[in-house]
Amino acid sequence: MPAATTKVCQKCGISKPLSQYHHNTTRSDNHNGICKDCQNKVNKSNN
Repeated sequence: MPAATTKVCQKCGISKPLSQYHHNTTRSDNHNGICKDCQNKVNKSNN
């Protein structure tokens, strides 16, 4: 089975290319569950 090239963000629900997700080796697919845009929003709201 070929590797997925897109993923649905757990926060915004939009399917985006894996390049739009930060690398995370603790996840089974090696990418964060939320996209970079949503992660940036979370980071800003936590400051």
